[in-house]
Formats: sequence, structure tokens, C-alpha cells
Amino acid sequence: MGSLLSLLRGGSGGHSGGLSRSSRETQASARFAKQFNEFIFNLGDVRNAQYVEANFPEGNRILRVGLELLERVSAYNDGSNEVRMAISQPTQENEEAAWRKVGPSVALLRECFEFAQSVEKVIPDVLEELSSHAGDADPQRADRNRGLARLLADLMQNAFAFDALKASIPAIQNDFSYYRRTLSRSAQTQDADIARYIIPHDVSNQMSLFYAYHNPMVRTVIDSATKFAQESGNQQVVLDCLSALAAGSASTVKHARADSAKSERMCVLVLVTCCVLYDWISPKGVSDAQSGIDAKAALDLVSERTLVDSTPADKVLRANCRTLR
Repeated sequence: MGSLLSLLRGGSGGHSGGLSRSSRETQASARFAKQFNEFIFNLGDVRNAQYVEANFPEGNRILRVGLELLERVSAYNDGSNEVRMAISQPTQENEEAAWRKVGPSVALLRECFEFAQSVEKVIPDVLEELSSHAGDADPQRADRNRGLARLLADLMQNAFAFDALKASIPAIQNDFSYYRRTLSRSAQTQDADIARYIIPHDVSNQMSLFYAYHNPMVRTVIDSATKFAQESGNQQVVLDCLSALAAGSASTVKHARADSAKSERMCVLVLVTCCVLYDWISPKGVSDAQSGIDAKAALDLVSERTLVDSTPADKVLRANCRTLR
């Protein structure tokens, strides 16, 4: 899996120099961490976003779609009044009025669900590229690694923001519940304005499972990353990658080495992202004594900072981790 695997397995050319496997892995991880530490200080630089746009067009497209969906969800058109009337006074007129109200909203929720499926597909590509080439001697390595780290952080930031919006809009769950309860009946309608919002039952079932989570978008990233790490056979490589990214980000924040406020905020985001993913990918979690990330130090470091709106970063971290409470 690229030069990093060679490093982890004993260096280039297969010469171990008499070192034990654990010693070789320790040296490889240290080199890995040093390389990330060298580039992470200017993570917020606009050139990193430009690099992603030029070299990872699918990831860049997904980011743009995600930002547009966040704007639309933030202006969610609440159908609570119409739904309440249709339930308390279930006349055909009231039910059709409720459907005309929730129909466009559910169409938006379907777009968000399909967006999550796109995120699910791109996460393995980002992790594969990041972990495969982190140890390359290529002079463009820093640009690539920085761009990939920025892309991963931006995808996770979008996920954090979507889940925060979902939690702040109870009507999302209520409107969709009403939609599903009346789907079979409404599917028989001859009203074109209602019929165009009919979703196949299998899709609505998948959407129901997705929105049942309190953090559906973050959960999608977690599940995709975990599946990739397990099925690729490179779980430890991915964990080393996340550990190194977290170490570089933590060092930059702790020692105030970021070149701008935006870069520092991106480093906090990367640190939280790595902790969350590490916690789910590692069998023992990020809180284990043998974890490659010092979870307690990470919590202390991000406790004075915010990620989504005014939500403290440590709260976001605890809410999305499996073992960190």
C-alpha cells in the first residue's frame, strides 16, 4: 500500500537493521508524525482548497453540494401546523394541505440522504490516498497531504453542521414521520402536486434508518471510515495516519504555530475529526491507554474553542465518540 506500508514493515528495501518490529513501527510512526507536523500549520490557507478543487474534483463537488444543502436545511419550511391539523381533523382537505407542505421538505431530506451516500463513497478514497502517500519523498507530498487533510476536515465539518441543524429542528423528524405514515394512502392520489413527492418505499425505509440517528451525517462518515479500515486490511495504517494528523494539529494549536485564526480553527477541527474516527476504528477506542491519541489532552486543548455555531468543540467531541465521555 505505498511507501508508508514499507516503512511500517521495516523500511525501504526490506532491511530491518536488526530492529524489532515494534521498534521499526515506532520509528516509522515518528517519521510519519514529523511529516504531518511540518505542513499542518497553514491548513487554513486558501491554496489548500484550490489544491482539492484541482486534484480531487469529486471531493470538491461534494463539499459544494454539502454547503448548498446546509443553507437550504437552515431555512427548513416547518410543516408542524399543517400536520397537527391533519392529525386532529383528518379530512381530505387537511391531509392534502399537510402533504403539500411536507412534500417539498421531504424532497430536501431525500437530497440530504443521497448526499450522505456520496460522502460514504468518497471517504475511503480520501483515507486511502492520505494513508498510502503520507510517507512519500515526493516534494509535492506536503501539498497533497495538506489538501487531503483539509478535505477530510471539511467533510467532517459539514457532517457536524448538518447534525447540529437536524437536532435544532424537531420538525424534520415529525414531518418525515407523518409523511411515512400516510405514504401508502397518498401514493394513490391523482393530484400531480402531491404525486411528484412520492418516494419509493425502499428509499423511505432507508431514509428512516438514516434519520433515526441523532448524528446521521457523522455516523455515515464513521461507518464508511471504519468499513474501509477493516476491509482494506490496513487498519493500523489508518490509525497511525489519524494519530499523526492529530499530533500535528495538537502541537500547532498548543504552541500557537498556526499562520492564521482560520488555520488554527481547521487544526481544532482536524483534531476532533481524528479523535472521533480513531475512537470508532480502533477496537479499544481513543480512550484506551495504548491509544495513539492522547484523548484527555485533546479534550483539554479544544475545551475553550467552538466548532459548530457556538457549540464547544469538546462537547462535539464527546457527543460523537464511542468511549470518550
